[in-house]
Amino acid sequence: MTKDELISTTRYLANELSTDSGALLDDTANLLDFLLDAIEQVVLDLIPVVPSVFLATEDITLTADDNDYDLTAEFWQIYKVERYETGKAPKEIAIIDPLELQFETNVGDTEANPDACYFMGSTIYFVKIPSEGKVYARVYYIKPEATTLATNGPAVLPRISHRLIPLYAASLIAEMLGHDPTKFLALYAMRLNSVKKVLRGRFQQSPRFVRPGVKERQVVDERDRVLYDVEWP
Repeated sequence: MTKDELISTTRYLANELSTDSGALLDDTANLLDFLLDAIEQVVLDLIPVVPSVFLATEDITLTADDNDYDLTAEFWQIYKVERYETGKAPKEIAIIDPLELQFETNVGDTEANPDACYFMGSTIYFVKIPSEGKVYARVYYIKPEATTLATNGPAVLPRISHRLIPLYAASLIAEMLGHDPTKFLALYAMRLNSVKKVLRGRFQQSPRFVRPGVKERQVVDERDRVLYDVEWP
């Protein structure tokens, strides 16, 4: 839905509260604020279901003897961090709790290929301290929807979820005007459930279970097939 369509649909729903409710809402002020709040709520409801929709990446170039790097983009969740070594497949880096740091490194320890990291705010710290400068890591993160509503509508949310936005915005308007928002929230919940069912099966070949942690699975077996029967369990 475009920006104008979202505005007009929300105004129609607001008129269900009283005939002049829609007319009292300004397109560029209070009505737009309600829509932005609603968009953010829809994103929050869908991230746990289809994180891949909101996925983005940022590459990090290491500098020797420097273990902290600020991410330039806003993120809501870190999906995973991968490292890249010349001639090798990408490998997932373990994201540790800073409280575990004493078990991972000693003071001044350096390493060409750090295999762990931790976060403080929007800063990523590599463990151990990098000893070489190179393009090394890619951070996969969950990005929020755009903070401003473009003319063509939401930039990230799939179109199937757009009808949720005016429903939730109408519930906020009802709350502001002292009306009962229950009917709008009930419609929102009903449609959200249908949207989730479709998006959960968006990729029909994908397994639908919680993955084990990075330390509990081996993504790539780099042993020489001449020396090992890697197919044998």
